[in-house]
Amino acid sequence: MSNVRVRLNPSYWKHLNAVPFSEDIVPSSLFLKNRHYLVVDLETQNLVQDVGGWGNVDQLKISVACAYDSKTNEMLTFLENEIDQLNALCEQRLVVGYNIRGFDLIIMQAYGLDLKGLDVFDIMYDLQTLTRQKYLKLETVAQGTLNAGKSADGLMAVEWWKKGEIDKIIHYCKQDVKVTADIFEYGRKNGLVKLRRAEGNDVEVKVNWN
Repeated sequence: MSNVRVRLNPSYWKHLNAVPFSEDIVPSSLFLKNRHYLVVDLETQNLVQDVGGWGNVDQLKISVACAYDSKTNEMLTFLENEIDQLNALCEQRLVVGYNIRGFDLIIMQAYGLDLKGLDVFDIMYDLQTLTRQKYLKLETVAQGTLNAGKSADGLMAVEWWKKGEIDKIIHYCKQDVKVTADIFEYGRKNGLVKLRRAEGNDVEVKVNWN
């Protein structure tokens, strides 16, 4: 579908980058171009502080990566030596995730993923654009939208890696993928997602994910 025109937001014309960022592309253009999507999440063997801070995220090593493929309705698991298989799938689908632009894809690029020409929809970045709130946590969206949250955190996943408890990492990573996919599908069907506030009430955010 190379003849599909991509619509750009006004933000694209305000910076000097020749290639549009995710927030520059009207989401409906990505969904029109791509019939199927891949929800991606990964866990790492080490922590950000182990590699000298967030500026060196690309130096983190993958322990496990998981993905939900809408084409096959399958949940997939990839170990570190299998990331090339995940990379190949990413090049065939719209890649969906939560903060994948600032984390997962940077790490996967170090494993050979070519980001040029990759179609990416980052839920966190879209919600930031819509709400003007930075760094919204997945937990905030999951609790509000699904009344369910993450089963653990990335710190615990690193501890499991050190102990060789790979099955626990896979279970946790799959849970994160499922939560992200469920949020994405909820937004597509209902035209909104909900954010859980500290005081316990939910705030609706209208989305256009179709």
